[in-house]
Amino acid sequence: MRVLLTGAAGLVGRPAYDQLSVHHDVTALDLRPVEGIPDAIQADVLDFPRLLEIVEGHDAVVNTIMAPNPSYTDGGPGFTINVVGCRNLLEAARLCDVKRFVHTSSGAVHGGYPDTTHYHRDLPLKAGGIYDLSKLLQEEMARNYHDLHGMSIASIRPWSIIDADRMVTTDGSPVTSYSWGTIDSRDVASSLVCALETPDIGFECFYVMATDAAYERTDVAWTEERLGWSPTRRFTVD
Repeated sequence: MRVLLTGAAGLVGRPAYDQLSVHHDVTALDLRPVEGIPDAIQADVLDFPRLLEIVEGHDAVVNTIMAPNPSYTDGGPGFTINVVGCRNLLEAARLCDVKRFVHTSSGAVHGGYPDTTHYHRDLPLKAGGIYDLSKLLQEEMARNYHDLHGMSIASIRPWSIIDADRMVTTDGSPVTSYSWGTIDSRDVASSLVCALETPDIGFECFYVMATDAAYERTDVAWTEERLGWSPTRRFTVD
């Protein structure tokens, strides 16, 4: 497949490029330069006319855009980037007749529930804050595009993404301990690849995590069975 990968310079996007490129023709897109990919396209997902030009000719879109954590407070651009950016990608995919869309969502779509909740794919969405709401709206838009336009959409729900080699989070903060939702960025990337390559997906959501506790707290075991995926790096919660 010819795949457009958005957010290719990010903690998840960069390993996703390497993994997708094994079997697919990948176009890397990011607002920033992408290390090691000189032909990556620098563009803004908020620029819809430009985005439409870029999406044309692709078979699938894999979206890994994550606005920096501080950008969701005090009227920052994070909410707009997440919500309008995702809408632009979905609409460009529709107009360009792209049938496969894989989206990096978050367990934050259930952030409004108590921490004792069992999180699973059929639990109604419930936001607990601005970031959570942006991810919730992304999933609702994705569901709508599937229902109205028949687009195949997989929504991947990691929670605490880290780079286990550098021991940092998505915004570069040091990792000092693991939560029950911890997962390495390369394993999030591999789940995106598996979701892209799994046949017969309508609109489906998948929790991905890599601790023993996650198997008790979420339906990640179902994800492993459905996608043929499993994390290569596991973490022990203190």
